[in-house]
Amino acid sequence: MDDLKSMHWTEIIAKKVSESKKPPYVVAAGITPSGPVHPGTLCEFLFAYAVSRQLKKYGETRYVFISDDFDDLDAVPEPLKQHSKIIEEDMGMPLCLARDPAGCHKSFADHFIAETKGIMKTFGVELEFLRASELYAAGYYDEYAKMLCERKEEVKEIVRVSSNREEMPSDWFPIVPLCEKCKNLAKNTVLEYDNGRYRYKCSKCGHVGEDKIENHHYKLLFRLDWPTRQKFLKVVVEGGSVDHHSPGGTISTLIAIHKNVYKEEPPYLYKFGLLKYLGKKYSKSKGIGHTVNELLTLAPPEIIKYMLFKPDVDEDKELAINKDTLFQILDDFKHASTIDKNDKTITRADYKKAVAFELCEVKRMWKAEVSDIIIYYNIYRDWQKVGELLKDQDGVDYLKGYVETWLKRGLVPDRYVFEIKIERKPTEAVKRFIESLREDMDAEEIHNAVFATAKDSGIEPKQLFKECYEWLLQKESGPKLGKLIYAVGVRKLKKEIE
Repeated sequence: MDDLKSMHWTEIIAKKVSESKKPPYVVAAGITPSGPVHPGTLCEFLFAYAVSRQLKKYGETRYVFISDDFDDLDAVPEPLKQHSKIIEEDMGMPLCLARDPAGCHKSFADHFIAETKGIMKTFGVELEFLRASELYAAGYYDEYAKMLCERKEEVKEIVRVSSNREEMPSDWFPIVPLCEKCKNLAKNTVLEYDNGRYRYKCSKCGHVGEDKIENHHYKLLFRLDWPTRQKFLKVVVEGGSVDHHSPGGTISTLIAIHKNVYKEEPPYLYKFGLLKYLGKKYSKSKGIGHTVNELLTLAPPEIIKYMLFKPDVDEDKELAINKDTLFQILDDFKHASTIDKNDKTITRADYKKAVAFELCEVKRMWKAEVSDIIIYYNIYRDWQKVGELLKDQDGVDYLKGYVETWLKRGLVPDRYVFEIKIERKPTEAVKRFIESLREDMDAEEIHNAVFATAKDSGIEPKQLFKECYEWLLQKESGPKLGKLIYAVGVRKLKKEIE
């Protein structure tokens, strides 16, 4: 489709980038490894990955992901609260130098970088992983840091205006020096600067020292770091959350630095919306929303990707898997798997679903209905038998762990939660109904037979349905009766009434 309104958001971005930039196309994303991977991190690396896949259709594409491990440690993550004493001792140090209090990795940054890489692998994302600490150490920032420092007053004014501030701190400086004594990187002050050399004072230990840019013991302020790394990495497209795109946000400064200091057009900057949980913004501190690990126990990575890829990128995304949403999500995903995006007669919405599904790189798909898988499992409690009876062993094996989790956590609709408990004689109407069934009937035929028996018995169909459920399940309702009886087996139930 050529009409932008009919295209998936990744196609729109790729088309616009290809029209304004030349290959190789460098797509970038990044996070700070200061705590556990959260769902917002998924947006950062998955959106950029999807864009990079679309850009490959236009030319050579490189996807780089930057871990800002040279940022200072400024908080104690919830999972490491028991190690707060060690973390507080290292507060202010670069994440790449601070200790891993759990003792399982070389540094604090390494601890969470390992987790991030593991989750990226789980989601099947391939990228070039870069660490800010290594980029600084290799001197990539040096010439730009010198330029920014030498044009300090001009840059300071650009930052002030672009961030909507009335005034800037009197000691504002483009770089933050790393203290040679205590390795603190937070809020250190530059006292003097001359041609790449600077004197500084540490905010933590009070040390006054001297250093020079070429030794790489500094970090640019974030509003300067981001556009600078985009420049030397030759980034042509990068996304950012709605917070970065707000008036006076980081994106405003980024654009101003590119245009007024580096004298170039900024990369194509797309905005992605908020993650929502039942209409509320995801919040770790308030306990709103899923963790990434929880999401991965509730659904395959492909479904999580689909939930994020389907809405337009700048829309808020509802990421909630619970009793009310589970079957809707599964049905929508299954529907998307059947859409031919090349069919000229499909709707815009279905076309976008098809592209989103394609981007999920689904390698396995279940053929049986999920409701049928749950019904058969509740009856037989044997996954091998469920797969055999539904003629979908691969699909059943793919979903079985998730089904067990859904049942355990109460996410399955009540009508599918049951066990066969035939503890009393059937009513006359139920007996007549079972006797009327043939072993070669399919589920729909069995279901329709209820109406014929009810008519012959002079009772309402809903009464007969109720009596059947009470006889089979000891409850007044359940899954569709035809499917239930077909799964249990007509022969077995005929023996029961005998």
